[in-house]
Parts: sequence; structure tokens; C-alpha cells
Amino acid sequence: MSAHDILSRVSSPGASQASRTEVTRHVELALSALPHYERLDEPGVFCWERRVGEPAPQGRSLRYSLMALLGLLKARDHGYSLESDPDAIHLALLDRLDDPELEPGDLGLHLWVDARVGGGRGAELVDRLERALAAHDGLSGRLGMEMGWIVTGLAHQVAAGAGPVAEQSLARALDQLLGPNRAASGLFRHHGRGGPRRRFPNFATQIYAVLALSVAARHELDPRALPAARACADRLHALQLPDGGWPWLFDAERGTVVERYEVYSVHQQAMAPMGLLELADLTGDERLLQAVGRGLRWIWGVNELSRDMVEAGEHIVLRSIRRRRGPDRFWPAAKTAGSLIGFTTDRSTARLSEVDPTDRPYSMGWILEAWCGRESALER
Repeated sequence: MSAHDILSRVSSPGASQASRTEVTRHVELALSALPHYERLDEPGVFCWERRVGEPAPQGRSLRYSLMALLGLLKARDHGYSLESDPDAIHLALLDRLDDPELEPGDLGLHLWVDARVGGGRGAELVDRLERALAAHDGLSGRLGMEMGWIVTGLAHQVAAGAGPVAEQSLARALDQLLGPNRAASGLFRHHGRGGPRRRFPNFATQIYAVLALSVAARHELDPRALPAARACADRLHALQLPDGGWPWLFDAERGTVVERYEVYSVHQQAMAPMGLLELADLTGDERLLQAVGRGLRWIWGVNELSRDMVEAGEHIVLRSIRRRRGPDRFWPAAKTAGSLIGFTTDRSTARLSEVDPTDRPYSMGWILEAWCGRESALER
């Protein structure tokens, strides 16, 4: 089935969701793409990004390597054939546990990986996490997305039978996420400290919180988790753009969109599905499935540029639709200032937008994490 056929199907009246065949093809795209993101001179470690027309991977990211690994492990667990070797990647990343690139949130990803493979290193990783937090302003100093990874990793460890130290670490992380980090609107703040940016989180903060709290709720680890996940998801659902795009910047206090751009492909095809499908599994909320389906249609051309974002021959899904260079710096600052004084700022002020012709390996890893084992989720 060509991209044109897919677009025709999902754009037709009544065809609001993606079929198992379409989702499986997207999974296979990610599986075929990931080997192209591995660093040529550092086996088991993935790059920072790749660019259309430039096949060589650029840069290095242990964080993105962990995300790619999680996706590959999920794919293997569900019977997919892999070109990359998850065990070799895992060993390479364990060998780099002392790398200064790692931040506390990355140790949350390590905890998640360890729980998935039954690695038995949970106690060591929790100790590393606590020491890293002590050296980096504690939980209040972590960005919202890192809080999501920390809670998710700890929740998986506790569910797998980790001891009281992990349970205590999880309780502290949940107290931070559900206390100082959570606004009355149901959205989550950018971090738990003071300062003007605290009020203006991004989509990643929201959806990783939904995922983390849904995992905690699935394992009955905290009675506060499910209501908070539902409240955040309800607000996100209300704020989804008419074309299915997930906006980027929010005012957590007002529960509104400040700036829609950039609209990132990884949010559409992977991160929103990761969080919303996990929550839908618990609640049976059909609205969440419909929202995920609208997001996938955005990838396949139902967006403001009518652009299919998949560059299959390049092993890339174009990273985003963004403002053209120049206005991209002015408008977010102007809209943030406007939101602070109470103006409505969610209208599009872009006259011209463009695609970002890059992609990053975590996008492919998160496709696998979102969809492997859920290929038929949208056919309910």
C-alpha cells in the first residue's frame, strides 16, 4: 500500500482510524530505519540525528540509544525480526553508566530497560539515580519529561518486585509529580522550581506524565495516579489541533495552548500513542483512540502542508512542521508574554511554515514502544 493509498483511506469519510496493516507497516519502517542511526565508530550507541540527503549519522546520544533499545526490546518480545542486536546495545550502554552525558532522567530509562530484561541491577540503578538527583538539584530541578521517565522506570521496578528503597524513591517521585509539578488545570508544569518557565511546559512533559501515571495505575502503586492521568489526557484531548496535530507549548496554569509550533512527528506517531493507549487500556476511553488515530493521519499528510512526513527511502520521518527560520524565535516569546497577561494565544500566527528535514533515533524507538503488540488497537 502506497503512502497515497494510506492517505486516501484515512482521509475518507468514516475512516477515522488506522488499520493493523498500516500500523504494522509503520513498525516495519522503524525496524528498517534504526540500523541507519547507529554510530559507525561506536557499536551499540546511536547518533543524535540524521538529515535528508546526508546518509551518515551525526552526533551521539546515550539518551536516544536507551529509547531505541526500549523499542527494540518491545519489538523482540512481540516476535519481530531485528537487524539490530538489543543485547549488544544494552551491554554497550551499561558500559557507559559513568558517562557524564547521563542525567537523572536517563537513569530512569535505564531502570525501565532493566525491568524489561530482568537484568537484576535495579538496586544499583536506584542508588545511581538518588546520587545523581542529589548532585542535580533534586526532583524539583528535573524537567517534566525527565520526571516522567523516572516515575516510569521506578514503577516498572517496583512492579517487578524491587525492594523498599525503590518503593521509597517512587513515592518521592510521585509526590513531586503530583504535588508541586501539577497545576489545577490538570496539566503539569515544566519543573518544580520557581521561575517564569515553570508555568510553560511542552507536550513532552504532559504525555510522559500520562504514560508514567498510567503505568503506576496499572500496577496499583498509587491511588492518585489514574485520576491525574485522566485529567491531563482530558485536557490534551480538548487542545488537540483540528488537523490532529499535538501543539508544543502550554500555559499550565490556564490550561491553554501558548504556541502550536513545532508540531513534532514523534508526538503524532509515537509519544501520544504511548501515553494515550496505555491509559485507554485502563479506562476503555474511545476518545483517546480517536485522538491517536487523528494524530497518525497527520503523519500521512492530513496536516497544514498536506505533506506525507515519511521519507521511506531515506529511513526518515521528517521531524516536524515548524515556522520558517526567522519568526521561529519571535512568536514563542511573544505568545508566552501574552499568556502571562491573560491574552488568548492559541491562534496560528504563522503565514509560512516548513518541514524540518531531520530525524532522531528515539522517534523510531518510540514507534516500536507504542505499537508493537498494539497493531490492532485502533480497529476496536
